[in-house]
Amino acid sequence: MRALFFALCLATPAYAQCPALPGFTDIPGLPIYAGACLIGAADDGHRSYDLPTGPYARAGTPTMLVEGTALRRLYVSPPDTSAEDMARNYTDALTAAGYKTLFSCVGRDCGSPNALLGKTVINPTNRHLKNIRNISGQAFGSYFDERYTALQSADGTIHVGLYTAFNSNEQFPEVANRAITHLDVITAAGLQARMTNAAEMAKGITEEGHIALDNVYFEFGTATLTPEATPALNEMAKLLTDNPGLNVYIVGHTDSVGTYEANLTLSQARAAAVVGDLTRRAGLGSDRAIPAGVGPLSPLASNSTDAGRAINRRVELVER
Repeated sequence: MRALFFALCLATPAYAQCPALPGFTDIPGLPIYAGACLIGAADDGHRSYDLPTGPYARAGTPTMLVEGTALRRLYVSPPDTSAEDMARNYTDALTAAGYKTLFSCVGRDCGSPNALLGKTVINPTNRHLKNIRNISGQAFGSYFDERYTALQSADGTIHVGLYTAFNSNEQFPEVANRAITHLDVITAAGLQARMTNAAEMAKGITEEGHIALDNVYFEFGTATLTPEATPALNEMAKLLTDNPGLNVYIVGHTDSVGTYEANLTLSQARAAAVVGDLTRRAGLGSDRAIPAGVGPLSPLASNSTDAGRAINRRVELVER
């Protein structure tokens, strides 16, 4: 899809100069509201996502399960921009690019008068972005006039969740009294054909003493394994079961987004989660696999690109 850019808003940006978000850029091919600043971002890698396709409901908001490379972006509008203006410009641009609307709502039609679709489904606490101190996480600190549209590209390979609301929280002047837009973009692509079976793992360990696995998936920013990790975990368990004399380190690696300390802690927690799963799955003794986390210290590619960061987020089996 060709890139689309708005030239409809000439007001001064919310920031005198948009802040830098190292490692993140706008999503190629998606529209950008003129004068808006990127204030939050996350590249979640390959994952499944429940795209909301109906209004908030306490008993369960309707969703559509989509799978692919998941990217998120958070934008703050220029001053004197309404949520309606920002949302309509995005949806108009996407529609012009061939996207079809799966669901759209405004205000109470989104399920409640209190923006509960945004507060509990789109932007709950565990999805807050924290790129710029607490500003990204609190960009929707107190908000109203919520607007949401779920869209699908003409060829069905890209799904977009477009959520816009007006933030009245005065705590952070940079986002106070501004329209805020949160984008979920999921591009369909099967799990990369890098599935490594137990025999290949054994071969890698024999020849090099370690093997990297890039298909052990976790929920974004957590040590919670996702269902997509099951095939790799099964093969790891088979490797250790078939080779009772093999003892390993399970080493967690991250990209460099975020602080060093946070990434080190996350990588250790993820390694421990894999060891715990393997212990349950294969009935391993407690000394067969030892978790270790090295954070961003041993990259396989540059962390300056989305592709490089995806490669660097991995689990390795290391012989000991």
